[in-house]
Amino acid sequence: MRKKIFKFSIKFSVSLAFLTWIIFKVDWREVASLLSGIKSAYIALYFLFLACGILISSYKWKLLAQFKGIRLSLSQFFRLYLTGTFINNFMPSFVGGDAYRIYQVGKEEKKFSESASAVVMDRLTGLLGAMILAVIFSAANFSVILGQKILLLLNAIILLSIFGGVIFYATRRMSFWKKTIGIFGLDRILPWKFSKFFGEVAHYAGKKRILRQTMAWSIVFGIVGLSATNYVIFLSLGEKLPMLNYLSVIFLISFVSSIPISINNIGVKEWAYVTFFGFFGVPSAVAITAAILGRVLQMLFSFLALPIYLKNKK
Repeated sequence: MRKKIFKFSIKFSVSLAFLTWIIFKVDWREVASLLSGIKSAYIALYFLFLACGILISSYKWKLLAQFKGIRLSLSQFFRLYLTGTFINNFMPSFVGGDAYRIYQVGKEEKKFSESASAVVMDRLTGLLGAMILAVIFSAANFSVILGQKILLLLNAIILLSIFGGVIFYATRRMSFWKKTIGIFGLDRILPWKFSKFFGEVAHYAGKKRILRQTMAWSIVFGIVGLSATNYVIFLSLGEKLPMLNYLSVIFLISFVSSIPISINNIGVKEWAYVTFFGFFGVPSAVAITAAILGRVLQMLFSFLALPIYLKNKK
């Protein structure tokens, strides 16, 4: 319990620190003015792209679960994915929504390890897709990125992370990891269920077809569910960013926001918006309004899952 309280305190402090910086950095009267002038047609388009993004993610999750012998309809996966997003609104991290998805999918046939591995791979492939897109568009805009040390550093971290993933793939045989665990004596510490779960995750690494499919859908989600949705938010505020500049940082922001150092990336995401888009001349008020508006609209959309959540809770 003390460990959990300590971790929460650290995350809370990080969020508070970033939010304090933002409060003094932004002209909030300008934010109010921007919010009053939102173009509603773009908000409708945002919801359309958001729904498409969730549908894409649901289909990718379905492929991963199906590979493990879990067979549910796409509509079921869509509803559970949306419900998981809804739950995340009230949890200090994304784990709450993921735990819900794991339980709901795995409970029918008691395939909890298989269900957990599908959700983890859904997260990992989604993150990897965003990382690949970040590197591609940063390289395409390298002359500009070169002048910003923090963007260069993030790209270097991403490249190292991808390299680490390649190393894992090259040593994907479970026997290697069993030997490694045995050498360090972890086999006496780790519970059997963890070893089974690890084996389920490692199982994906040797299957090129499912990896190619899910990575392709992760890229599609990055373009539709991440870049298109957020670009529409900027358009609703009357800010038309040069596309290459926008694409060279939006995926970096997604990467930074995925680092679990704050409560639901609150503060960190907003800081990244203000800082990264600021490199391209976007006013801090516009950037913070886009970040907050996107967060609020996504939360409102997720409330469509409330009846589903209440039904499954019975």
